[in-house]
Amino acid sequence: MRQQAITYEDIVREMAKRGYHVQILNPYTTFEERAGALNWCKTDDLDLVAIAHAIKSNKATENQLLNGVQRQLHVLTRARRSETRKRASLRTEIRALMDLIWREYQGYADYSAGRARKIKVFSDFWGKASLFFMEHYPHPAAVLKLGETGLRKLSIQHNLKLRNTTIQKLLHVAEQALSRNLQELRPELMLLKMKLRDLRTFDAKINVLEQEIENLLLQTDGRLLLTVPGLGVTTAAELYAEIGDVSQYSNANQLIKKAGTNPIVKQTGGGKGSYRKISKQGNDHLRYAVYLAGKSLCMHNKDLKPFYDRLKEKGKHERAIFVAMGNKMLKVAFAMLRDRLPFQSQCSDYHILDEVNKKLNFNCVMPTLAVA
Repeated sequence: MRQQAITYEDIVREMAKRGYHVQILNPYTTFEERAGALNWCKTDDLDLVAIAHAIKSNKATENQLLNGVQRQLHVLTRARRSETRKRASLRTEIRALMDLIWREYQGYADYSAGRARKIKVFSDFWGKASLFFMEHYPHPAAVLKLGETGLRKLSIQHNLKLRNTTIQKLLHVAEQALSRNLQELRPELMLLKMKLRDLRTFDAKINVLEQEIENLLLQTDGRLLLTVPGLGVTTAAELYAEIGDVSQYSNANQLIKKAGTNPIVKQTGGGKGSYRKISKQGNDHLRYAVYLAGKSLCMHNKDLKPFYDRLKEKGKHERAIFVAMGNKMLKVAFAMLRDRLPFQSQCSDYHILDEVNKKLNFNCVMPTLAVA
């Protein structure tokens, strides 16, 4: 009989029940302990010695498993991230198939201004109208057969809301297309239909996950993060779930270290140390959420815009600025969750409830922000 695998969470939960004080160590910490002793061997006995040295040096962290609504958010946000990555991969495959079936459908080059400029047929390639044509009229011959009159009737019948310019561009790329005939493209067309069905399934699953994530987030202190301009529901939920219980931390720098977005310092002699790349020694899910939050805040948060401009003037790389902004968001989030206070904006046109309600997709009204 096959033995069932036991996770570290099972061990932590069972030991906590028995009254043990549980601490967790990053495997890299024990590696550093062995390296510090100039011992490159790895045995169970040496690992135990390295663990003992790490605990003695206070390099271990107390581990408390998430529970209740926060645990549910943790599971669902990670599941959503996994599904969105799968959907992104599927979309790439669909684009590759459309390149084989009708390359110009995704856009064409316009040289009227003296240089090449890409013109998109549809403003949103994954919008309702574009998906409808990929599913029912993926070949240029079918679009030419409809003609302008047929396209207008189709738009009204299926509520596609096609503009005159979109119809003209669609007919233009159909006339200029260098596609194979339908019989030759039969395998690609069959695969396209299959993958479009899969895409609808992914969209439905992600929609259900996002609805449940939003409902759960509004039941927690994490809803305070929605008061930050530029921070959406899913990113706020991911940050809140991956941060965990803020009472475990004494300062925000511990959260930054947990995310692995703390810069590595290099210093020799009495010279001034220099900051290098981030350590990446931590929770990679939190690290990704920090990066996404930083990127969004750089573009949509007026209060933090001066911080972005200051780093930009120093010649920092765009991605480095996103990480720095994400670290700043961790510090802000730590203070907000610790003190149970919403974001304090200095912009005159900022209103807390308006800021939050515009982000909600499934809930019409934001619950009160007063946290006991």
